[in-house]
Amino acid sequence: MGEKDAKINDDVMNAINQKGGKNKKQQFLYNPNNPKNRRQRSSVLIQENGFNILIDAGPDVRNQLLGTKIEKIDAVLITHTHSDHISGLHELRPFFFGNRKNIPIYGNKNSITEIYKQFDFLFDKKPASPSYFIPPMSLNEIKEGNIDFFGFDLDIFIQDHGNTQSLGFKFNNKFAYSTDVVNMPEKNFELLNNLDLWIVEGLRDDPHEAHAHFDLTFEWINRVRPKKSILTHLGHVDYDYVLSICPDNVYPGYDGMTFDL
Repeated sequence: MGEKDAKINDDVMNAINQKGGKNKKQQFLYNPNNPKNRRQRSSVLIQENGFNILIDAGPDVRNQLLGTKIEKIDAVLITHTHSDHISGLHELRPFFFGNRKNIPIYGNKNSITEIYKQFDFLFDKKPASPSYFIPPMSLNEIKEGNIDFFGFDLDIFIQDHGNTQSLGFKFNNKFAYSTDVVNMPEKNFELLNNLDLWIVEGLRDDPHEAHAHFDLTFEWINRVRPKKSILTHLGHVDYDYVLSICPDNVYPGYDGMTFDL
């Protein structure tokens, strides 16, 4: 660590201490030299029994997947259709070129309708398409409830995302993913009880009309009491600061984070 890096870290920690540490809401500049502050859009790759399941495909998905060295995508689950969660769908085509196996995309009715409007070329062969062209992807509607999904026991639940809805997912009663949510319907809390890991949104200190802020997320975590929680969809906040305000067994996420469950 250089002298400049140490100075920035000192400034961050001094700001925490001067403004009350864990018990004081605050916003301040984050340390640009900490790689954990260089965030790409939220996405998760789940690997089990030879399957690769991707949740969301934002504009950074190509760079994110290059680091995994995987050779196929078996399915993509879409939480909702804001651009930071779907605008990289076309970047998944090379996974089709490798094995010519269709990549199924799963979302609620509104999501698959919107995705088709934006990316119809991924799903249809057009009159002007070359004769050899095969659509690399397909759209599939999923609804709230429990399904068998590529060998996973998958629970799909609805979340309030301000002026729209997002989908949350729970896998094998162990792991759940809840991004882009500002109000968690009451019935979801029982579904989320006693998880090994909950990746859940925590945007920033201050309340937001469409995203959960830290104190709200911590309230949810305290209710469902997972063994470990990871904050995702972090805003322009410093990693070390967020870590300093997290309760026990709660941690801010960072790019490239991995878990074994």
